[in-house]
Amino acid sequence: MYLSLAFIRFLESLPSALAVGLILMPRLIDEDAGRFKVPVAAAAALRALLGFPLLYLIARNIIPAERPIDSALLSEFTFGTSVGKAWLATEFLAVAFAAMAIARIFVSSDLLDKATLFVGVAVLAVVSVTGHAIDDGLPVWTQISFLLHTAAGLTWLGGLLGLIWWMFTAHSKPPEVAARLAERWSLVAKAAVALVAVTGVAMAYENVGSVPNMLATPYGRLLTLKLALLCAVLLCALAIVRYMHSRPAGEFNVDWVGKIGSLEAVFGLGLLGIAGYIAVITPASHEVDIYWPLPFRLSYIATWGQKPVFPSPIWWWAIASGVFAIVAALVWWTPATRERRLYATPAATIAALFCLAVSFSTEAYTDTYNDPTQDFTAESVTRGMTAFQENCVGCHGPMGEGNGPMSKDLKNAQGLKIEPADLTAPHVGTHTIGDIFHWLTFGGQSGVMPSFAHVLDVDDRWDMINYLLILSSTNRSRFIGPQAMIQWLIAPDFALIDPKEEITTFFKLRGKPTLLSFARCTATGDEKKELDASLMRAAEAAKSAGVNHVTVYSGDCPAAAKAREALHPAAVERAYSVINRYPNVPYSSEIAQAHFLVDRSGYVRARFKEFGADDGSATQFAGQAAMMANEPLVEISLHSH
Repeated sequence: MYLSLAFIRFLESLPSALAVGLILMPRLIDEDAGRFKVPVAAAAALRALLGFPLLYLIARNIIPAERPIDSALLSEFTFGTSVGKAWLATEFLAVAFAAMAIARIFVSSDLLDKATLFVGVAVLAVVSVTGHAIDDGLPVWTQISFLLHTAAGLTWLGGLLGLIWWMFTAHSKPPEVAARLAERWSLVAKAAVALVAVTGVAMAYENVGSVPNMLATPYGRLLTLKLALLCAVLLCALAIVRYMHSRPAGEFNVDWVGKIGSLEAVFGLGLLGIAGYIAVITPASHEVDIYWPLPFRLSYIATWGQKPVFPSPIWWWAIASGVFAIVAALVWWTPATRERRLYATPAATIAALFCLAVSFSTEAYTDTYNDPTQDFTAESVTRGMTAFQENCVGCHGPMGEGNGPMSKDLKNAQGLKIEPADLTAPHVGTHTIGDIFHWLTFGGQSGVMPSFAHVLDVDDRWDMINYLLILSSTNRSRFIGPQAMIQWLIAPDFALIDPKEEITTFFKLRGKPTLLSFARCTATGDEKKELDASLMRAAEAAKSAGVNHVTVYSGDCPAAAKAREALHPAAVERAYSVINRYPNVPYSSEIAQAHFLVDRSGYVRARFKEFGADDGSATQFAGQAAMMANEPLVEISLHSH
């Protein structure tokens, strides 16, 4: 179905682009357009007619397959959905364009020609609204980029086809006329391609999401192929430009320019075909089936970020890159080698870039850029903790420090001793969550860690990864204090109790800082009074600072100290207990009392053991909360932790 829809989009785009190009070419040199009027009218009429099978295919792609599409259902779809209304708008323009193009056969009017050209470009632009551009979840600037990108791209392609038509049917024209047309069209083409490039980047920002997605998703791979074809187009254009600059005065090789333009048009038609297909498939940023095809990836954190000592392979590859870069510069600037610079300099530059890329490369797997099926929530972390305790403590130890009871006896297939990884060490951050998922699914790098695919299903593995991610932060989280730290620790999300069902998750409180308070009110006597007083001071401090307050209390805590509450308090307490660590203090899954200050973006930034009467905690909290309230809001995704 996607292929049929893309094919119809290709067929409807091509005639309207050609019609615009045939209107544009004569106007660039003030030539009589009479010989192009009938082809323009035929192409515009064909575009209008092709709109109807496009509507059917769009409806068939959206309406469930078991429902037959009759005239009543098609009418309801057309007039009752945003997609149908978008098609109506595009078809209205297409019919108007066809009518004006036909009128040009009988009426010679410069005003009519200009109006027809304007409407034709509008028809090209609205091709996009039957694809991803109609997504109302996209920012306005992205939707505008779709319109401009499509209009500019199809105008360029139509103009190119028009130029070729002109070249192959204008042998009787003086060479200077053909040269003038090529020069003026070149200016239009440059502006169109520049607009395509700028708007393409804006569209890719929303639809691709990341550089790895360019190779890890069907959408991204097709977009990469589209960029390769664009490079081929630019090379053809460069060949024509070089000819224009070097041609003898009074001569113009119409046949040669026409052939190179034809080759450029073939690449352009390939671009149009790919563009039509990726407009109807799932964007890379929404893709869930992410397959990384290369055995390596480029990463600063995993290579130079580890501060490799010299000498090491990373250093040698970097040095080789520098040597090749110097060679490229010397070949280009040394007079004795200038004859070879057109070949030697690009070759040396490519070698330099290759060596530099190798110095940044690290091992990768098919799952390296996989997206998790489980969000980074306290509930998921707790489930992952349980799975870890049941399957991993024998080697990695109860807190993941690589000191389990079996750790001393582990050997690989060659009989060499293998030490289990310390999962709290900083090196864990050099791997993607997809890497960890791959090891849990197929076994670890050393060959000692077995596959857990038969023990843990996909969701269970992602739960464990969420736990491992927060576990890997424990070395640093021990030192969280009242003084704000930089943003690095994402607060796990969790469900909230809200009778109005307006703020249903902790993450939805983003926008202003939040005080997240934990306490177990099980003490008695003076100890209970001190705890109750601390909790009341925390509530008053949060209220005075104008921040959100969420409480995860158990036992007999004062009702006046409570605020928004977690739907699953036990899970939230257990998850946050992992980061509630202090130097030289044994770990406990219970939080007697702790208060985390989470900034308006969703990062844990400070922690207070208690709010004492005279310890200055309330004053410190007020200062930190005020500072964070004025910080810029950072958009974070709980899937990119």
